[in-house]
Amino acid sequence: QRRVREAVVSTQSTGEAMEEAVLTIVHVPLKIMEVASECWDSLDKLVTSHNPSLKADLQVAVKCLETGIWCAYKTVVFNIGDVKSEEVRSELNTKAKVLLDKSEACATRLLATLDS
Repeated sequence: QRRVREAVVSTQSTGEAMEEAVLTIVHVPLKIMEVASECWDSLDKLVTSHNPSLKADLQVAVKCLETGIWCAYKTVVFNIGDVKSEEVRSELNTKAKVLLDKSEACATRLLATLDS
């Protein structure tokens, strides 16, 4: 019985460790999305007061920021299926989707501003 009990505890510990690892794998790109999203306000200020000779550089900056956030989102989506808790999975997915939507909206608006 002792060996069975030890095996059960070991299996539970392994399962908990795996879940913790999966959550870390999801939280890293989610944090990247959060930090990158903080750049939109600064980029907005640059776009609205830019030197016309910097237009192409600012367009590239907008697309790079948007692409970085999109890539981090795809990593979240790819790994989120391994999260066991439906509630946690839903919460993380919603958070990532909100950040992606903000990124797409900001990029569209800033590119339109630069093209006007």
